[in-house]
Amino acid sequence: MTILKYQIFGKNSVGVYLTVNNSFGLYPSVLLKPAVEKIKSIFKEPLYPISINNSNLIGVYTASNKYGMIVPHLIRDDELQQLKIYSKELNSDYQIRVLDSLDNAFGNLILCNDKGAIISSFLKDHKDFIEDTLKVETVVYKFVDHNLPGSISVTNNNGCLVHPLTTDEEIEIISDILKVEEIDVSTVNRGIPYLSSGVVVNDQSGIFGNNCTGPEMMRLTNVLRL
Repeated sequence: MTILKYQIFGKNSVGVYLTVNNSFGLYPSVLLKPAVEKIKSIFKEPLYPISINNSNLIGVYTASNKYGMIVPHLIRDDELQQLKIYSKELNSDYQIRVLDSLDNAFGNLILCNDKGAIISSFLKDHKDFIEDTLKVETVVYKFVDHNLPGSISVTNNNGCLVHPLTTDEEIEIISDILKVEEIDVSTVNRGIPYLSSGVVVNDQSGIFGNNCTGPEMMRLTNVLRL
């Protein structure tokens, strides 16, 4: 297991630009070679360059687990085809599916691992589509009075960290949906409650924003077992 404190494009919002699951990961195609080499040294899974409608915000636009990935309808045809080529190199059954929704920041709207998914009420009409793509139980659930579960949490199959105002009752429900035993509240990058913006993890490794404090790092790595 390997962890790294780092910046992408000089910013601590590493989770905005990167995404990784237990099959593969993606990074912005314009990322410079030294940064790419550093990121690839952390994860054992293959990492590939991509853009989403020429945007570098890969972590914002995509939601994925080891079974499938959801991308927004604004993705260009050539980008989608490249993604499908990447996935087929690894697993012919892996699904890359386009979800046509007005709300399309799926990294913020969907919190998922390989065992469950929590989605925003903004996506309630697409619940079956999401469930079929990710191949896990999918639940529409709002906690901390917030409609972006993916932005205020970060999870893998080992554990989950959530917004610091999450109640004990909400934590219990989240734990049940994602089927994780370890779950706790936290922040990233010196008190920011939008956890996924400052973290990118899978079950084995993780990259954290450079401003993450010692106590934040201890809580994140202990709960996620990194």
